[in-house]
Amino acid sequence: MTTHTFPHLLDPARFEGEVEGRPTALYLLRNARGMVVAVTNLGAKVLQIVVPDRDGALDDVALGYDRLADVITGSPSMGAFVGRYAGRIGGARFTLNGREHRLTPNAGAHCTHGGPRGARHRAFDATQTNAHTLQLRHRFLSAEDQFPGTLDLALTYRLTEDNALVIEHEAIALDEPGPASFTSHIYFNLDGVRQGQRIDSHVLHVPSAHEVLATGADGIATGERLSLDCHAHDLRTPQRLGALSDIDLSYPLAPPPTPGTQGTEARLCAQLHSPVSGRTLEVWTTEPLLQVYTAGQLGVAPKADLGKWGVQHRPRSAVCLEPQHFPNAPNCPALPQNNVAPGRPYRATTVYRFGTV
Repeated sequence: MTTHTFPHLLDPARFEGEVEGRPTALYLLRNARGMVVAVTNLGAKVLQIVVPDRDGALDDVALGYDRLADVITGSPSMGAFVGRYAGRIGGARFTLNGREHRLTPNAGAHCTHGGPRGARHRAFDATQTNAHTLQLRHRFLSAEDQFPGTLDLALTYRLTEDNALVIEHEAIALDEPGPASFTSHIYFNLDGVRQGQRIDSHVLHVPSAHEVLATGADGIATGERLSLDCHAHDLRTPQRLGALSDIDLSYPLAPPPTPGTQGTEARLCAQLHSPVSGRTLEVWTTEPLLQVYTAGQLGVAPKADLGKWGVQHRPRSAVCLEPQHFPNAPNCPALPQNNVAPGRPYRATTVYRFGTV
């Protein structure tokens, strides 16, 4: 157990407010080892993760904001739980069961991360049941986001005593079927975020991905897969991120070794390590794909994006490891589909487990 303390926890009073008539708040999850996770119900965003380094010193390893106003005006994906469909849907449209659905574009001509009325922008109903558990709920309506059907989402953040953040969700269709894919968009920097360090020294390993999805214009998945043999971003052996160009790629994960366990048992999909701090991060998931993003577009807008302690968010100051379903799958019949229908809920678990070496 660490004897260190962290003096810079986010202040819940700075997140009290209202968005679209719904109250906002900040919730602090803690375990006995000193780990703290701060979550706002606006977008179910993880804004702070405090964990020890190899010497037991606590620091914040997740980019975020320290007041509600900045959450509203800053990067909408920062720490968010993304949905109802993660990633880009090309042309902001798709056809399901012979009916075309036109979505609201929010990334040029495309729809990304559920559109302008997606989970990133909505205030969830939230209940903190104990010191280490937060439960959140949201109802997605077709009239608001143009996706088919009404979808109820139940989301749980749970902090364990072995320094793992467990994220579980269940999405239930109440009427007609529709596609869904949720993911956590936490921005990690295992060296701490107070000084604005880059993640160049971090080493990333994605052992069970042998392909990436091919993309066309604007990064839209085409439905094709590319072998990682001789690929510049082959992560099947550990790679130092500073030696690689920017990554924003979808890595389909190999099926689990036990037949019939796909989607039911979490398996290790990524390992991240900082030789500087000694911190490690393991990502376990039941989802079939991992999106890896080294934040090459973070903070490139003319207006500075200022995070906690006034630190300016810059390109490659974090890495996102986002388990999810296949982006643009509704437009790519060759890719696995995830259509949620009444009586067929969509459940998934992702675990971010921190340690040291």
